[in-house]
Amino acid sequence: MSEEKNVLVVAYVFPPIPYAGTHRTVRLLRGIKGRNICTQVLTIKTYDDIPNDNDLLKKIPDDVAVHRTPLIDPWRRFQNWKKTNHSIYGFRYLVKVVSAFLRFITFPDHMVLWVPFAVYKGLHIIRRNHIDTIYVSSPPHSTQLIGYLLKKITGKRLVIDFRDPIVGNVGNKSLNDPTDLISRIESRLIRAYERCIVNHADAVIVNTETHRSELSRRYGRGSHPNIVTVHNSYDPDDYQDARKITCDQYTIAHVGSVYGTRKADILFRALRILEQEFFPDALKIHVLFVGLNDGALEQSVKSHGVEKYVTIRKFIPHREAVSVMVSAHMLLLIKMIGPNSFGQIPGKLFEYLGAGRKILCLGPRQSEVAGIIKKMDVGYNVDDDLDELVSILRSEYKAFLEGKNRRMTGRDVANYSAESMGKRISDLF
Repeated sequence: MSEEKNVLVVAYVFPPIPYAGTHRTVRLLRGIKGRNICTQVLTIKTYDDIPNDNDLLKKIPDDVAVHRTPLIDPWRRFQNWKKTNHSIYGFRYLVKVVSAFLRFITFPDHMVLWVPFAVYKGLHIIRRNHIDTIYVSSPPHSTQLIGYLLKKITGKRLVIDFRDPIVGNVGNKSLNDPTDLISRIESRLIRAYERCIVNHADAVIVNTETHRSELSRRYGRGSHPNIVTVHNSYDPDDYQDARKITCDQYTIAHVGSVYGTRKADILFRALRILEQEFFPDALKIHVLFVGLNDGALEQSVKSHGVEKYVTIRKFIPHREAVSVMVSAHMLLLIKMIGPNSFGQIPGKLFEYLGAGRKILCLGPRQSEVAGIIKKMDVGYNVDDDLDELVSILRSEYKAFLEGKNRRMTGRDVANYSAESMGKRISDLF
């Protein structure tokens, strides 16, 4: 029997926080269960102003010790202050000044003031539990600084898991194409920060092939050969007890947030075309959006006149989200577009695979998401082609009216399970 390994997992987002990164860490812990690995988790305390889903706490394996520390987050406090003080004199100018100041003092991100609390607690955990490896799940990218400092002080192995890139993140437009002096300075600093983190890590994990290629190109295979791709995953246990909801209409569900460059306008235009095609019969199609969506989605629904077909729901517990997935006839995935977006793979793709429903992806054909869907033969990818989308929806909707159950019939998705992901990551410990 192999010798037991002791691992410290540093993760800012962890149950009960219901963010996408939470699921990757929890599935890792469940996936390495029985692999002779003793795990300690270092995370933040629970706060009422951060979304919480207490059901997620039940998914943490019983043998995992969780250590929580406080943190100071001036940006979060500032956001809460803005909600109740927007009527004060000079509010707009005050917000600009404070925002610029906070941007200046919180590098690499506004969670950086968790670092001293986490390093202090982390040193105690390492010494008391004879930790061999420090595994860091990020973002926030300040979490990587915790791992870096713990490695420098203790000399333990450091494994960094980039759920999103530091450099080239599709969501950081100002850093990808800096136009002002502050952005240019920040862009240089973030590149230097990435270089420091990557060069001091014993292994670097990324969740897309695009990101692995970019890091390998920047730092060279010879100087850092241990840059590996481990995709996100789904947990088969999530679906065993999922409650199946009866859908009388053909239901297309999007589970997750819609914001930024994620747009569903082409879908709404397709619905209007199908509405005319099937007239005078009523169109029995329901599109359900569940997640923390921005106001642009609701405005788009109204501007296209498809309110009768679309429902927008706010956050629901993950258990209910799984029920929505397994009950829908088709699962909608909307890709971000623009520079650096091709390699971005939403974590929901793998949960969709686990749900066993066909996937409709709206986004570029050159993206990694489109490649996975095509390779696995699990659905469709539409790249801004309205005629193609209408044809797909027409075919699927007619099959529904005829009582045909068109489930996903693609290849075995077990390679994207939590167990598979856990094995690949644990091999680096």
